[in-house]
Amino acid sequence: MNVKFNIPEYGVTQINKALKEVIEDNFNYVRVKGEISEIREATKGQIYITLKDETSILSAVVWEQKKRSLTFEPETGMEVILTGRITTWSKFKTTYQLDVDKIEIAGEGALLKIIEERKKRLIEKGYFDNEYKKQIPYLPSRIGVITSPSGSVIHDIINRISDRFKTHLDLWPVAVQGAEASNNIIDAINGFNEFTKDKPEVIIIARGGGSTEDLMAFNDEKLAEIVFKSNIPIISAIGHETDTTIIDFVSDLRASTPTAAAELVVPVRSELVSTVEVLTQRLNYSIENHLRQNLTNIQKLISYLKTPAEIIDSFKNRLAFLSTGFSRIIKNNFQIAVKDLYLLSNNLKISNDLLKFNKSNLKTCSQNLELLLKREFKISIGKYQNLIRLLETNSIHSNLNKGYSILSKDKKIINDSKLIKDNDTLSATLKDRTIKIKIKKIN
Repeated sequence: MNVKFNIPEYGVTQINKALKEVIEDNFNYVRVKGEISEIREATKGQIYITLKDETSILSAVVWEQKKRSLTFEPETGMEVILTGRITTWSKFKTTYQLDVDKIEIAGEGALLKIIEERKKRLIEKGYFDNEYKKQIPYLPSRIGVITSPSGSVIHDIINRISDRFKTHLDLWPVAVQGAEASNNIIDAINGFNEFTKDKPEVIIIARGGGSTEDLMAFNDEKLAEIVFKSNIPIISAIGHETDTTIIDFVSDLRASTPTAAAELVVPVRSELVSTVEVLTQRLNYSIENHLRQNLTNIQKLISYLKTPAEIIDSFKNRLAFLSTGFSRIIKNNFQIAVKDLYLLSNNLKISNDLLKFNKSNLKTCSQNLELLLKREFKISIGKYQNLIRLLETNSIHSNLNKGYSILSKDKKIINDSKLIKDNDTLSATLKDRTIKIKIKKIN
């Protein structure tokens, strides 16, 4: 039995066009909430997204010109709200998709959950550990600043650093909000690190306050990794004092505001100048006091020193005194002997016995006199030799052999630095010769 249906007949294009009109007219501009299950970037720059809920999926696309207006970079697992138009496509296969104009996080709680999950992963990698923090230079000669070229942040940093201690600033302009912001900042950090000349000694990453969604670029995991690996120390200054992002934990130092970062990176010049002046005064006082003490000691030592001529005269006097004493002893002993001999002569008797007796006494006295003279002569010779050795030890020649030298000017010995003037020609007598010295400068 043939059944005939009274149904209109459509061409393929006609039915697709009709369906397109039905879908696009009824769902012109919609907001769809779901979880991103897949993201794929095409070669032409657009992003294809698969949105899902408990039972189904929806395809969506973000064209390249719309991608620049995104406030953050979407990731798999995010719960989002997509706003856009439903469009159909039927050239190679029949499908429909959401042409996305805007992507929002589905509530701040979902955004905070994503941030906490990223923090946990970075903590496990050790990116937050203090042992990896680099030392911020006390007075950097060049500072790199990564921020937006417009707005108050860069002006606040420039003005604050100029007020405290003016130094070189290199600005790397970047977007601080949006899907491309994190990549811009990554390029800036890598760029500063690759400098071979005029490389900054410290980097400040800064932006003003904003919502959690506005600051999402600074919660990027890839950015956190680049901050951690930077060879240049990094100071983060994101938002207001209550705002905290992931790079605040990874950076080497966190500042509560961009202005606070400028205060942390350089000291106050006037305070440094004051400190240097105080230290200079203390150093000068210490040097003057030390010089006064040394001058007093030198003057005391000079009072104990004698010239070689005085030393020689002293030993000559002692030698003369000893020689006089030696002569006097010999003379006295001789006189005593003569006196004894005279007495003996007066008492001389004719008898042989008395003559023998006196002869024996004379011989004994003569021997005693000879022994006494020899002993006194030996003692005097020893004293004389000791004096000679002492004299030789302290003689000019001996002192020259020890390494001393004699400075003289116009054949007069110099014993006071006040006798010497610049450009004077002095004679320095050494062990083996005399040399001429030209005085260039007296300190």
